[in-house]
Amino acid sequence: MTHSFLHNPLRLWALFLALCLAALLLAGGAARAEGPVYDGLSGYEPRKSDGAWLLADNFSRAERLLAGTPGWIQSNVSGFGDPSNYVIGALANYNNQLFAGTWNNEDGAQLWISSNGYTWGQLLPGWSTANNAINDLEPFGTHLFVGTYRGGGGEIWRNDGPVWKRVALGGLGDSNNVGFNAFAVFNENLYVATTNLITGVEIWRSASGDMGSWAQVNVDGFGGANTGQDITMDEFQGYLYVGLSRSGVAELWRSDNGTNWLLVFVDGLGNPDNTIVSAMAEFNGHFYIGLRNLNTGGEVWRSQDGVQWSPVFTSGLGNPANQRPYGLIVFEDTLYLVFSNFDTGAEVWRSRDGSSWQPINEAGWGDPENIFGDYYDKSGEVFKDTLFIGTINYADGGEIWRLLIQHYLPRVSRD
Repeated sequence: MTHSFLHNPLRLWALFLALCLAALLLAGGAARAEGPVYDGLSGYEPRKSDGAWLLADNFSRAERLLAGTPGWIQSNVSGFGDPSNYVIGALANYNNQLFAGTWNNEDGAQLWISSNGYTWGQLLPGWSTANNAINDLEPFGTHLFVGTYRGGGGEIWRNDGPVWKRVALGGLGDSNNVGFNAFAVFNENLYVATTNLITGVEIWRSASGDMGSWAQVNVDGFGGANTGQDITMDEFQGYLYVGLSRSGVAELWRSDNGTNWLLVFVDGLGNPDNTIVSAMAEFNGHFYIGLRNLNTGGEVWRSQDGVQWSPVFTSGLGNPANQRPYGLIVFEDTLYLVFSNFDTGAEVWRSRDGSSWQPINEAGWGDPENIFGDYYDKSGEVFKDTLFIGTINYADGGEIWRLLIQHYLPRVSRD
């Protein structure tokens, strides 16, 4: 085994690059041995994964990163060193730092922070391990809000200066609200949608986010039950949109004031195989939505007014295994699309006009275990002038991937 490794030039080259980069990262870690200060946020706990990811897995990860995923680099150790962190549930850019929230059924959901996008430390807000998933993260005012899943009623937490405080508990008085699933900021209020599998999704809002300030602004389930676990929310042209699944068919609602809600469509845009509104984004004057389709492949549609819709593509961009368009992210005048793919791993595509698409990642960033990416539009984020995408990886733990930006130097010629 050793003989074959030493006589393989590609492996030797990968090992050399891995050792060089590891040395640089570890040197950087030594320079900050006292631990970083994150704008007064308490609860930082340094971990071995902070700056040492290249030393994991006997360099196999380094070989994959250097050779198998051109244009991308892994930002964290898989699962932050714990495979139980199998989901990167949310990413958020707050106070010029990148936050990542995990799902962890064994030790409880975890919150991680990075000031540069490649070295990470764990924050310890102090919630119970019964909070086993961070569903969404949202900056609002001077705070970062965290929505969790917890049996018996989800919770909302936020940082208040140097400490973390709970500002909603027990599903806001309804134990069937087992998760606070999606946040949105609209008309200077913070909105949150719940996971409620009994009476249907509830929408709550607050002008401050303080404990006791939340008020429900819809009828349970918009007047019906059987809404699914996952919700998407976004603003477009003065309306707040809520996308969901009811009895396995995609449904979309909107409101111009946050209290009066109008049904946009209830039939999966004419196709009952379109099971949920899975992602949303505004791009070049259009509102784009993703639709999960487990039969013929995921779809993306767009609208100029939020009422009349036309297909951008159907059938998973030619691959029926691209069933789940779970991420739509705008970055540098380009629309990025993230497919979850159970066969070969998550894919990333991009378009400069919203019509023509180019793949920039296929096969799960070199690991087909990365089957989900940007789960329900909550773990894709722009930070430090580049794009980060979180994954679900049941084998090694959730991963965060960073898009490498190409810089072109002017050509210099000699006479």
